[in-house]
Amino acid sequence: MGDAILLIEILVLGILVIGLLAMIMTRGDRGMVEPLAEPLPSLPPVLLPEAHEIAARDISDIRFAVGLRGYRTDQVDQVLERLTVVVQDRDQQISQLQKMVERQQQSTE
Repeated sequence: MGDAILLIEILVLGILVIGLLAMIMTRGDRGMVEPLAEPLPSLPPVLLPEAHEIAARDISDIRFAVGLRGYRTDQVDQVLERLTVVVQDRDQQISQLQKMVERQQQSTE
């Protein structure tokens, strides 16, 4: 019985100490840990052509730098792959429509 009470007291004391340390460390500028600084613009920006000139290859060639507080790369890759497919489809549709217009113009001349 005495051992069980001692174990409970140690657990409660441990939880209180951990909680106190967590509060001290997360107090930002007044605590022991500084808040994360804003990322420095030391890397070149990810550049894309103008909106009407973006091709599927431009999207598939995009590479983002890995950072401490960055996005999940698997999610970014998933979105970029989907955008690449959508832009490829769009480009094919535009090409087909342009060919149809050219054929109609040639047939009316």
